[in-house]
Amino acid sequence: MSAYPIAIYGNGLFQDGYPTPPVPYAEQAAQLNQGVTTVILWSIHIHDGGDLYLNDTLFVQDGKIQYATDGKSGVNPDFPELIKALMTGGSVRDLIVSVGAWGTTSDFTAWLGSRDAVKTNLAALKSAFGVSGVDFDYESQTGYTNDEQTMIVTLTLDVGSLGLYATYCPYTATDFWTGALSAVYAQNGQSQIVKWMNLQCYAGGASNTPSDWIAAVQGTPNTGVTNPGAFIVPGYAVEGADGGDPSYIEQAFAQSAGTGITGGFLWNSGGIWSTEASNGGEPTPADYAQAITAGLGATTTAREPVDA
Repeated sequence: MSAYPIAIYGNGLFQDGYPTPPVPYAEQAAQLNQGVTTVILWSIHIHDGGDLYLNDTLFVQDGKIQYATDGKSGVNPDFPELIKALMTGGSVRDLIVSVGAWGTTSDFTAWLGSRDAVKTNLAALKSAFGVSGVDFDYESQTGYTNDEQTMIVTLTLDVGSLGLYATYCPYTATDFWTGALSAVYAQNGQSQIVKWMNLQCYAGGASNTPSDWIAAVQGTPNTGVTNPGAFIVPGYAVEGADGGDPSYIEQAFAQSAGTGITGGFLWNSGGIWSTEASNGGEPTPADYAQAITAGLGATTTAREPVDA
């Protein structure tokens, strides 16, 4: 069986390059469905008052999806059709929205200040597109304080109250993130909302060793995580996003074979589309998905879906 999850951060998915992206949007959806299991819509930014933006484009306001034909005052009007194509008839089974990025901690403070409005807007994404989870790409510039951890826990509990799960996307501060897991578990009636960690192993996280994070989760009491190996989902950058080609990805994941890791993620779709456009249509998401599976040796070992 293939690895799970095989996730990709969809950089402005179905919106970047509107109306003439380097790879047509319908083709993007079809290609993702040839091996990717989890699409992470990146990046959602939260403004004061709780409005959600897809990068710089207004996306959800007052519980309503905002569409526009100019691609600026609202998202691509074909978004519903494209998401439907993405979520049916192929390998994709999870659609997650990711909040944050480097230099955007204000997304989370705005969220904290407008929790009810954000709940309404996240519920709209769940209803309209079948979004099943929220990824926390929180990258502190003030040292990962206790107050910041309390904020992350509070917002994770809000996500859980909507019937959504959470994923965390750390690149540093192991104790901060494992502590958040314990707090969420304790405050949510000993039920864990966080399904896995998308561990950044590129850019600022290039020195991360997934096995160290497995050990950290395993060594933290009362998290509700029953399979620390499967809980850590390492990710690497692709060609076109300051990373490597599928052979590089396969080698990176081969280093984690046998550790208990069952999947991985790719950073990011924009790099793949730009490389395809300039390199005769190669490599595709399927090539990268196969590289993750091959690197982990998952083709001969059945791997159960992650369920923390």
